[in-house]
Amino acid sequence: MKKILFILFCLALITNVFSIPNNWKLYVPGERDATNPRVDMEKFGWTLTPNFDNHVSFVDNTTNGKKALKLDTRDNKPEAFMIPVKEDANRITFIFKAKGSLIPDNGLTPFGILWACWQRNNYQSVLRHNQTNQIKGSTGQTNLRTSEGTSEDIVSEWRDYRLVFETVDNKGRDMTASCYIDGVLRHQTKAYAKKTVDIRKKGYNPELITGNGHYFLFGENDGSTNGFARYSYFLLIEDEDVSGMTLEEIGKKAGFDIVSMPVTINDPAPKSLKPAAKPVGINMLVSDGIPEVAADYKDPAFIENGMLNLDSLPFSKAKVEKVVRNPKFPLNNAKIKKALVVGNGGQFKSVADAVEVASPGSTIYIKPGIYREKLVIKKPGLKLVGENPANTIIYGYEADFGNIDGNLLVEVNLLQSSENTTPGASDPSKAALAVPGASFSAENITFYNKGAEWNATWKSTERRSIALALKGVTEGYIKNCIFLGQQDTMYLRSGRILFENCYIEGEVDFICGGATVLFDKCHIYSIFYKNGGYITATAPADSAMANSLNANGYVFRDCLVNGDANITDKKVFLGRGAWTGGSNGGDNQAKTVYLRCELGSHLDDIGWKDWDNVNTAEKAFFREYGCTGEGALQAETATRKWLTAAQASFYDKTQNVLGFKPKIKY
Repeated sequence: MKKILFILFCLALITNVFSIPNNWKLYVPGERDATNPRVDMEKFGWTLTPNFDNHVSFVDNTTNGKKALKLDTRDNKPEAFMIPVKEDANRITFIFKAKGSLIPDNGLTPFGILWACWQRNNYQSVLRHNQTNQIKGSTGQTNLRTSEGTSEDIVSEWRDYRLVFETVDNKGRDMTASCYIDGVLRHQTKAYAKKTVDIRKKGYNPELITGNGHYFLFGENDGSTNGFARYSYFLLIEDEDVSGMTLEEIGKKAGFDIVSMPVTINDPAPKSLKPAAKPVGINMLVSDGIPEVAADYKDPAFIENGMLNLDSLPFSKAKVEKVVRNPKFPLNNAKIKKALVVGNGGQFKSVADAVEVASPGSTIYIKPGIYREKLVIKKPGLKLVGENPANTIIYGYEADFGNIDGNLLVEVNLLQSSENTTPGASDPSKAALAVPGASFSAENITFYNKGAEWNATWKSTERRSIALALKGVTEGYIKNCIFLGQQDTMYLRSGRILFENCYIEGEVDFICGGATVLFDKCHIYSIFYKNGGYITATAPADSAMANSLNANGYVFRDCLVNGDANITDKKVFLGRGAWTGGSNGGDNQAKTVYLRCELGSHLDDIGWKDWDNVNTAEKAFFREYGCTGEGALQAETATRKWLTAAQASFYDKTQNVLGFKPKIKY
């Protein structure tokens, strides 16, 4: 009897195998080798990376006695599996069931659960889900939100995913990509021909992706986000429209139950690696509970004796230029008597204490020291002044959330609380109007947000670390200051500001927002980042200035723009297509100008990049004039355009750009 049952079982398997259409590729974890995921997937036809074994394992699926495939890229190293597809395919459908996990540190943000790419000759289409809880494609993005506006949890339970990639022209270049979750369309890209350059220069896995070809990739290969998920099966279907079929019908045709909800055992959600508290001093130490470090660990960005070494900054090791090393202290005895004094011998121990009691227009004198605090300044006209940025440092570990507004070290917000603060807002009834006398000044101070560095020690990918955020500052003057962060170092959301003799460092979009800002004789430094970087992410002017003569975006005048010597093949761009609100090509374009700047060899010859196919560099006003250095071009190109002489003359005058003559009256 047992022999008969065994024969019937084998016949059933054979029948199922041969009944599956040739254009259907079903992978069920553990079917070919229940102990070794690498052998199992390779026998099916997947091409895997050398790091595969560090990222992929099996967990038990008690529903059907099979295995589920577990992908874990919390080490911040990407992973993807590649399988060949037909050269003449015009449609790819990829179906799978998956369960991920929320990041344990706040219980709100998910790990990334998918990254998929169809490579068709030298064109490609991509879909991905990342830690900011967005579905992104080759064009556009969809923020996953509930009807109440909170972040939607799509990872904590098993869900059915269907990814559909299609060509939409005869040459097979333009492609669309659609992501369905539990049968509901959640994101769809526009028809777009994304031509492959050398993808290895884009931060993706160079051991796997080599560029042109005909293949499908799946995994977590975003390059800037961690992933965690379990998958009960993968089904790839070539050149067949199955949109009208239910999962039951698809599973029956595939010969496998893709409907039942898997139950995995011995696979708890990831535990937090985050220490219970942030470092208590100005440097990270073993005593702070940093995981997986040696007993003799020393903070790689150690600050010796409370002083910045301006010839080798703590994290970047850059040499500071343009900043005045021994500035003339701007306060005399009479002015000091009127100021609120913070620090040794002063009335206040912290800057926050002084801000709390300050009247609008007050001067706050910050004596040399390291001030561990997070500031929110809502009083107009305040002036912060230090003696020297090398020894007067506002310092903190603010990079806690996947949100730019959650990672602010110092926030100056002079907007009326009821008004719209979104750069690019166009509704006049919601104009981002500042309060009367909305000015802010700072001189001889370092603003250091160490949060991204801190996060990296416990394997968080959150790099947004804003040193200074300015909102609604009608007139601002920042002089001889240093700003240290990584992503989004300067969040200049709205207003008109002069930065003079300042140093700013970062990696991606590290000067961003919709303000009008003149950077005069400043040093702009790009930190090494594996995926390259962008100096600016300009937005159209905030709505209060949208039709103003002073909606002039960012103007870099006589600046030094250089970067880490290790930035070679993965280049840095001057900026990218408008952030937030898009570019309309009209009067309220996003604008960035480099005037007589010295440009370093770290810059890509293309100069400017699209944000996506809607927010393109072409629609923005991106210009250069009279620049020198290895990163400057000798002639205008299609992507790097020059100002006319008349335009250059306009931008060369401070009052033309800002609409006022900056002066700090302490």
